[in-house]
Amino acid sequence: MRPVDLYCWHFMSYPHLPKDFDEKYDTGWVTVPNALWDRDKSRGLLRQYIDQLVYASEIGFDGMVLNEHHQNIYGLMPSPNIIAAALAHGTKRGKIVVLGNLLPLHMNPLRVAEEYAMLDNMSDGRLIAGFAPGSGPETFNYDAASAPSREQFWEAVELIRDAWTKPGPFPFEGRHFPLRYVNPWPQPTQRPHPPIWIPSGRSKGTLRQIAKHGYSYFLSSRSHGSATARAQQTFAQTLEEYGQKYEPHRMGILMSVCVGETDQEAQEKSQEGIWYFLRNCLKGHQRREGRQLTYGPGVPYIPPSEWRGFLENTDPTTPLLGDTEDWDDLERSASILVGSPDTIYNRLVGILEQAPVGNLLMQFHLGNMPDEWARKSMKLFIEQVAPRLREASVKIFSKKFPYLNERVPEAVK
Repeated sequence: MRPVDLYCWHFMSYPHLPKDFDEKYDTGWVTVPNALWDRDKSRGLLRQYIDQLVYASEIGFDGMVLNEHHQNIYGLMPSPNIIAAALAHGTKRGKIVVLGNLLPLHMNPLRVAEEYAMLDNMSDGRLIAGFAPGSGPETFNYDAASAPSREQFWEAVELIRDAWTKPGPFPFEGRHFPLRYVNPWPQPTQRPHPPIWIPSGRSKGTLRQIAKHGYSYFLSSRSHGSATARAQQTFAQTLEEYGQKYEPHRMGILMSVCVGETDQEAQEKSQEGIWYFLRNCLKGHQRREGRQLTYGPGVPYIPPSEWRGFLENTDPTTPLLGDTEDWDDLERSASILVGSPDTIYNRLVGILEQAPVGNLLMQFHLGNMPDEWARKSMKLFIEQVAPRLREASVKIFSKKFPYLNERVPEAVK
């Protein structure tokens, strides 16, 4: 039985905001003035963040995770493929997960197919290819129409997969991306292609597409509990509709983790970075206060068939993660786990027992957290939490999915 895979995710936030940012500015997204960028303080910042991911690879994480964001302080990676190229050269082990390129923002998805193929070659077959349609802020950032974005997205994914698996040259008769010649060089190292991960909320339509094509599902949520368990159960049911059985490594979740020698040390050392992240980086996205450009008329696009469910299950007064007021609030959300190795282990085992997923994508650096503390947290996790968690996950998966003990798990497509 394959144990849970443990990934280090870095969002690369901007750490040099003025102390009165929350009082003076209404958002950290889209319209946050880029005059706040301090060129002197930020020299070497991206290199430091890349070095943290290299360190994660060296100490034993199963992979490193990147994603694409534009025009905000939350994530300084408008092109995660550039960071992935640095990691392909600077690391020897661990998957490189780009989760993912926002396909409707790219003029031609064939370029994404080519760049991902280059990364797979440069990393000797370590790429995991993530694709996403983008959320509300990206609609405003690039003036990208939201309504056709889902159709564009799935056509782009089809084109990329065909580019990796069909002998070229061949024509692609797409509605949005018609091409006379599809014939990319180089081809990916992995066969038939790098694993494809698709992030999504709980859209039934998206889950059907993921199941139909054999992709893996990443739950786009920072809070975990009964809703995460329901998402896992819904995905398992969707797989059954397509004649497949659920395998934990077909699904992943995101959370933030801060590990100290004791619970008290973990809170004391991570407090400033966590609250910087909550108050500043999430303002304008996952926080009610301020100017939010995550939602608007038709943004993000929700299919008519799912609109009623969205309205019935959405309360605009419900506090978001950025509205967290104290440590008790934070603990209830199960989004940012803070504590000693024993505390973190117990919390993660509880999550896996409730929602048995095979990929834990963990953010260790938050906000303006110092480099040395992020590294210490990562090291404590990999030395004192990871071995026990991997062992416990095998027992959980074996108990919940005994049919997996009868065969070697199939490679995730």
